[in-house]
Amino acid sequence: MFYFNTDKYDFWKIYDDIKKYYPMGIKKEEHSLFYLYPGLKELENVIVAKIHDEKEYAKWSIFEKEIQNDLRKSVIGTTYGQAPSFSSFVEIEKHVIENITLTKELHFFVSLIGPYYTVVGQDMSLIKIDSKNFSAANHLTLSPEEKYSDAFIFLCENIEKKFPDYRFVPFHIYGQSIEGLDVRYNDEHLSRIFHALFNNQVNFNVQHLGSEFYKHEQWIKEGYIDTGNKWTVYPPQ
Repeated sequence: MFYFNTDKYDFWKIYDDIKKYYPMGIKKEEHSLFYLYPGLKELENVIVAKIHDEKEYAKWSIFEKEIQNDLRKSVIGTTYGQAPSFSSFVEIEKHVIENITLTKELHFFVSLIGPYYTVVGQDMSLIKIDSKNFSAANHLTLSPEEKYSDAFIFLCENIEKKFPDYRFVPFHIYGQSIEGLDVRYNDEHLSRIFHALFNNQVNFNVQHLGSEFYKHEQWIKEGYIDTGNKWTVYPPQ
């Protein structure tokens, strides 16, 4: 369910952009309707123009290299050609202990749906047994905390410089599911706002550190005056 304090904040544009591109309430199993939805076709064209075009994608590759040079840490590209975002992560730390590898990955995402981005730390563990690798996410970091802090702030500042007018989407919003939402780029039924705006590279089934409301102030309504009321409005079903 999508919800927020509509007296103080305005996240409706996110909801409207999702409705524009995704056939809300139509299941993928209903092939003739879901895959022929005009918005979905328009989104495919956007993805092709931004990711599959070498000159356009090169702009993101240059940005990755700039981040890597400034932070002096490895940046690994994770952009997936079917998902509606540019994405990468900074390898903050990596420790190998016998057959166990522990990493701190600071992921950053820039949406193609609209002027939205986000940053999230994901601690990972990988265990190698014989010739098989078993990986798992341990926890997420939602705001500048501990060893993620400086790089987290740096990424936000530089993304906003590179992509003017883009705003940070906080976990409180992107972690929510919208009834009837489904994405095309994955066979699973993914209904979180994060999946619609970015991709499926964050594991939500782990504990979180940090503030779920980081950078909420970017979404305060112009001219808002705090009267003490806290109304929450849900979209129509």
